[in-house]
Amino acid sequence: MNKYVKVMFGNKGADYEYKIDEVNVTNVWNPEAKSGKEFGGFNFTTPEKLLRWLHRGNTIYDVIIPDDAIVVDVKDSATPHGVFRSDKIILTNPRKVTDDMALEFYKISTIPEEAYPNALGGVAVMNYFKTAKTILKDKVNKDNINFYLSEWNDFTSKHNRKNCNDTVIYIDKELNSISKG
Repeated sequence: MNKYVKVMFGNKGADYEYKIDEVNVTNVWNPEAKSGKEFGGFNFTTPEKLLRWLHRGNTIYDVIIPDDAIVVDVKDSATPHGVFRSDKIILTNPRKVTDDMALEFYKISTIPEEAYPNALGGVAVMNYFKTAKTILKDKVNKDNINFYLSEWNDFTSKHNRKNCNDTVIYIDKELNSISKG
C-alpha cells in the first residue's frame, strides 16, 4: 500500500476548501481529459516525490484513499514527478512544514535529476534555508550550472519570486557566483 501526502496552504486548494478527516468528493472527474482542469479530481503525491511540490503550500496532510475511490497515476512528460489524482480523498494529520521537514523530504527524494532546479526554487521561495543550501551544495556544479540557472531564472521570474525572501536572494547570488566560476 502506497503512502500518499498532499501539501497546500491551510485547507484550501486552488478552488476547493477541503474537509479534514472526512471524505472529499470532486465535482469534476474525467480521467480521459488532457488538461488538469478538465481532468478534475484531487492531486497528491508520495513522500519521496513531495520535495518538488513544497512550494504549493505550508501544510502537509496524509492522504487516505477511500475503498470506492478511483486513483490515476498521472504519467506524462509534464508531470514526471509523482502526481496522482483521485475522485475521492480523505486528508488527515495536518502539520506545518518546517525547514527540517523539507530537509528530510530532500533526503528521501526520488525525483528525477532534472526536477531538482525547480525543487531548489520551491524550497527557496518557501524560505527553507537549510534545505535550499543543501540542495545547492549537493546538486549544483560548474558542469550543470547553466541548466540550474536557466531553470532557476524561469521559476523565480514568476509571481514576483525573484527577491521574495533572504533565502532566494542568497541562492540567486550563489548560483551566479558558481556561473562566473
